[in-house]
Amino acid sequence: MIWQRAECFREINDRINDGGYLLLGDALEADLGEFMGQAQCVYLDPPGITGGSFTCRMRVGEAGWQSGKKYVELPAYEDFHPKPRQSHDAFLRALLRRARALLHDSGSIFLHADQSTAARARMLMDEVFGPDNFRNEIIWRYQTGGRSKRYFSRKHDNIYFYAKSAEHYFDITQVPAQKKAERSNHMKRHVDEKGRSYRSITTGGKTYIYYDDEPVYPDDVWDDVSSMQQKDPQRTGYPAQKPQALLDRMILSTTKPGDLVVDLTCGSGTALASAAAHGRRFLGVDSSQVALAACRKRLDSYRLVIQSPLQESEALVDASAMPGIGFYTVALHAYTLPSGPLAPYQHSPAGLDLVGLDGVDQWYAGLLNGGVFTAYASALRQKQTPALPRELEVPLLRGTVAILIVDVMGRRSLWTGARAE
Repeated sequence: MIWQRAECFREINDRINDGGYLLLGDALEADLGEFMGQAQCVYLDPPGITGGSFTCRMRVGEAGWQSGKKYVELPAYEDFHPKPRQSHDAFLRALLRRARALLHDSGSIFLHADQSTAARARMLMDEVFGPDNFRNEIIWRYQTGGRSKRYFSRKHDNIYFYAKSAEHYFDITQVPAQKKAERSNHMKRHVDEKGRSYRSITTGGKTYIYYDDEPVYPDDVWDDVSSMQQKDPQRTGYPAQKPQALLDRMILSTTKPGDLVVDLTCGSGTALASAAAHGRRFLGVDSSQVALAACRKRLDSYRLVIQSPLQESEALVDASAMPGIGFYTVALHAYTLPSGPLAPYQHSPAGLDLVGLDGVDQWYAGLLNGGVFTAYASALRQKQTPALPRELEVPLLRGTVAILIVDVMGRRSLWTGARAE
């Protein structure tokens, strides 16, 4: 049976765990009216000014996910060119103003910058949020990267932390850190009557006591969160991905369960994953269909509302839907693309072709009602499950049985089959 192309204006991922919204579009133009004034935390890691183009490495087929040797390099995002600088400044200023409008009065914003953008980023943060709302310039120090003989090696990023207003919420007790290795110092060691060890120092006529078992909290130099290694299980293949532990510290210290976390340049969705993992709602926006595909897969275990236009595709789909007791068994048999679909992209090995279901990275089975597709089951290629499941179950409810396919190029297409009455 050859299924037919269909349209929808919204996708809902039906899951028990609360999640949030994913929007494909320009963060400066997207209709975000329902979220204005609602965000408790905004995180931004926007494009820089290297002038470079960055790609996402997508593994292809079961063999590619097993070995990592079959892949395609997909365009992810482009940095601004350093000259003229005004274009990046204008973009960042507009992005910050939109972020401020989204924030609740008690909310916080974290802006991630590198050495090339840090100085101007700080000035624009002062301009949009006001210098009185500055809280921290956080130094995230990491060990990766090259060495230079022309200057001191650059081994840190800057994260600017601002409040929206004096009503700002912050709770550092939610982010205890590991104790650093003890260093010899001039404080005296004691043991109190309960057997607790502590150190003390007297200065200015006052004695200060520090118990060894008291929790330690981070300061503004974060050198205890390592950057992501090549084989990190969190890796999605999307460029400039940050470790979730970094986002956990920002989100947990400035939000409560149920609060809204927003990322307007969400990339692979680390801020969204952190929010969801800790019971916060989220809104992720990105203009890259490759980014949306990465987020969709990463957040599959959460309830999602996804607004993204479907992409044109000349593919053909062969599927079936067989009714059972209380559910349909939906099977994906074939996904056939025109010859040479990877020709526009760099890929490995040379001459790599998409055979069988190799062209499918993820697919979802569900029901189409009133222009809304609700996904009840999913099949995803991942390191743990490189083989793509071919059968999914959909409950016997009213609606048209449908499947949504995300191919290895990040393109989304919807297909319909039988009608359930």
